[in-house]
Amino acid sequence: MSNHLPVLIVGAGPTGLMMACELERRDIPFRIIDKNSGPTQGSNATWIQTRALEMFDAQGLADEFLRIGYRCDAINLYEGEKNLIHLPLKYLDSCYPFILMLPQRETEELLNQYLQKARIRVERPVELINVRQQNATVVATVKRPDGDTEVITSHWLVACDGASSTVREKCQIYFPGGDVSEQFVVADAQMSSFLPNNEVHVFFDKGTIFPDKSTVFAVFPWGSNKYRINANLYLDRPRQMFTEHEVREIIAERAYGAFVAEQVSWISPFWIHSKVVQQMRHGSIFFVGDAAHIHSPAGGQGMNTGLQDAYNLAWKLALVIRGKTSPLLLDSYQQERHPVNANIVNQTEYFTKMLLFDKTFFTKLHRFERKLLRNPEPLTKRVSMELTQLAIRYQHSPIIDYQQGVHKQAPQSGERMPDIMINAVRLYHYLQGTEHYVWLFLGIQPSSRMLAKAKRMQKTLHQVFPQLVKTYLVSGRVISDIADVIFDVDGVLHRRFCVKKSAVYVVRPDTYIGYCSRKIDINAVQVFLQEYLSGVLRNTG
Repeated sequence: MSNHLPVLIVGAGPTGLMMACELERRDIPFRIIDKNSGPTQGSNATWIQTRALEMFDAQGLADEFLRIGYRCDAINLYEGEKNLIHLPLKYLDSCYPFILMLPQRETEELLNQYLQKARIRVERPVELINVRQQNATVVATVKRPDGDTEVITSHWLVACDGASSTVREKCQIYFPGGDVSEQFVVADAQMSSFLPNNEVHVFFDKGTIFPDKSTVFAVFPWGSNKYRINANLYLDRPRQMFTEHEVREIIAERAYGAFVAEQVSWISPFWIHSKVVQQMRHGSIFFVGDAAHIHSPAGGQGMNTGLQDAYNLAWKLALVIRGKTSPLLLDSYQQERHPVNANIVNQTEYFTKMLLFDKTFFTKLHRFERKLLRNPEPLTKRVSMELTQLAIRYQHSPIIDYQQGVHKQAPQSGERMPDIMINAVRLYHYLQGTEHYVWLFLGIQPSSRMLAKAKRMQKTLHQVFPQLVKTYLVSGRVISDIADVIFDVDGVLHRRFCVKKSAVYVVRPDTYIGYCSRKIDINAVQVFLQEYLSGVLRNTG
């Protein structure tokens, strides 16, 4: 085993494992260490958002997640026992229009299995005890299970070692933010109920349990009458231990008879912290997941945000290590992910504090209910797209071209490529590799001139960017003499992208749109790719 390598990953939770899987997919050598003797045993993070399922799909793991996970199709918000808001997820712009519920230990197990098939194992228990940067090298000192120390040198280190990150501490990285004073309890329970067991149920109470104080009781289904529950407590002093009897009492008084506890297993207290580092990159060290940001569990954003951090960084790091692009490309990790993460921290903290401390919370909840009744489908779609992290847009990235115009209803630069069905095949079926993808929309009835132009562009891009770019031609009629043509038989793709005559989209390996235009201009596309691959970053204001 080499002690000098391109990448050292510290931490083997879901984020570190995602980073490892993505580097393995790109044949990048690395080691991954974790100070714990084994994977997570508790259920911990349970929500797998739709966007995370799309990432697992690219790794060929989605079917395994779907096989053992539990599908959640809607979210219900109650005031007392009255169902105020029903939020179905069927409008999601994805072939996975739902949230998947799965204990974190199972998520880690599936990612570990992926690595084991590639003959890669997490080194446990191996603890990082010191780290320093020396020129362009990261020098990490680790303690092995036998007590001996080892020095590992790497070009890059990815810190995925959680909220109490040793890497962050050793680098003396400031972790600003605050804490919510209220204590919560989380538990796993087997319960009977007359409510749909494939939906989330969140009960808000306006002062009947605690005078002048709002309470929340959230129930997340796992199948076979198994549920994860969360509740705030309003305790006079912090507590670390709770009995099954106490949890049963919480269920009885806050679920209004909708749930009856049969058995309570894992019980744990938790407190909410809202923190985010100012810089997610420190020289040759990157901070990913909880090592970079922690926040309220409202909406199940935490683990999923870390998975997206890793997914964003891995392909860029791989291009740099393979010598296909300038290291300047890596600056975009901070510029893309930090605004997203800061926004999630702020939003989840705002919602939590509004629920607990804002006396106008129920007024705002009723206002949202009225808006939903007036305009159900668009508002439901917008909220559910944000919740499931499909609506994330990189708005100020130096490696995205925002200048070219497409129809305002079409997918835009900086947005995720939508996943829709084409001729009984998912669009993401064509995006499962590790290349950049150029989509040339030729129109429903492309002319001979258009076909010749597209063919020249396809050939040129493959010559100029070998093994980096794959080009698809999207046509409304069959074309037999050109490779990689998608026959848009019913015009589904052209309608979704609002294309009447022509358009071009450049899609990054993480399925985000880097460039789009109504005009198929080979020079413009070539310049866009050459600029950011050579380190010419854009001024985004």
